[in-house]
Amino acid sequence: MSHQGDGLISVVVPLYNEAASLPGLHKHLTEVLSSLGNPYEIIYIEDGSTDESNAIISAWTATDSHVRMIALSRNFGKEAGLAAGIAQSKGDAVIMMDSDGQHPVEMIPEFIKAWKDGAQVVIGISADKKGEGAFKKVGSKLFYKLFNRFSDQPLVPGSTDFRLIDAEVRAAFLKLEEKDRITRGLIDWLGFKRSYITYVTRERQHGTATYSRRKLISLATNSFVTLTSTPIFLFGYLGVFISSLSFLLGTAIIIEQLILEDPLSWNFTGTAMLGVLIIFLVGIVLMSQGILSLYISHIHTQSKNRPLYVINHAKSAGVISHES
Repeated sequence: MSHQGDGLISVVVPLYNEAASLPGLHKHLTEVLSSLGNPYEIIYIEDGSTDESNAIISAWTATDSHVRMIALSRNFGKEAGLAAGIAQSKGDAVIMMDSDGQHPVEMIPEFIKAWKDGAQVVIGISADKKGEGAFKKVGSKLFYKLFNRFSDQPLVPGSTDFRLIDAEVRAAFLKLEEKDRITRGLIDWLGFKRSYITYVTRERQHGTATYSRRKLISLATNSFVTLTSTPIFLFGYLGVFISSLSFLLGTAIIIEQLILEDPLSWNFTGTAMLGVLIIFLVGIVLMSQGILSLYISHIHTQSKNRPLYVINHAKSAGVISHES
């Protein structure tokens, strides 16, 4: 199955305070998209920036009909920005990419080719991340290892938000109503025919990453809670294990000390045994409550039913009628 060769290509770029990197990115994007032969649109999601990002994009929208800007009323975060961009896109294929220049724009023709060859989801796999610190490298490996160990929906290590989805996937994605979300995980959950393209992540040219360690940890936590329920059962299994172990240990102590009169010289006092057991079990109970609280907090967030984002129409250009 092949897709229509002249389909509209939408490129969604969420951004926050990226005024320094925007001119270079836009120039490169325009050059690559113009060479494809497909009609295209570039949708910048301005996520409440406090620098000159809004003014820069506004100037482009005034002179280039290919450019649209969706300005959010405040900073809602990258995941909300991606959701807004996907909802506002009109393309037969929608490409998502970061605004900091780390996703190689020149790879877009390969994504388009894979789509035209029949893939409904084309996923960029980062083979190497230049300039990435040890925390992110180790944390990423640990996240994928743990997630794929406990989830029935495995994630491909190195998979990124640099990806393409076709119109059918886009329509299915817009039906998902999660508030705490990870876009790549939700797209993976949808299924559809997919293709993978490996690329080398470039070093950031301007500014510093807006995703702090705290945000990265929060994103990983949301991924676990949103995409798998295994952790909530894990401590139930752990409780059974600890209870069984405690029973066996208690039986062994009774036999060794009370019946056989301590031939192994363990010298356990009743108070010591009770104290260790209480501290250990209290720790397990607190961890279990922590896991439960994560899921309850997500239920609370979902139950409030607030919109995922709010568009500031006065600052936007080219907003289509529907919103989140």
